[in-house]
Amino acid sequence: MNSDELLGTVLGIFIVIVVVAVILAGLFYRPKRHKKLRSRSTFTHGIDDAFVDGDGRGD
Repeated sequence: MNSDELLGTVLGIFIVIVVVAVILAGLFYRPKRHKKLRSRSTFTHGIDDAFVDGDGRGD
């Protein structure tokens, strides 16, 4: 086995290892989901829609 065959074998094995690592990382990596900040419009939506006893709207 000369140096060209040895180099080709080493590079081939390295490429196979890299491809397998990328596939495994793609299968098991889950990106972190950022918490969505609540805007004031969605936070207060629906608060004024509820009827409360004694608020004068049900009369």
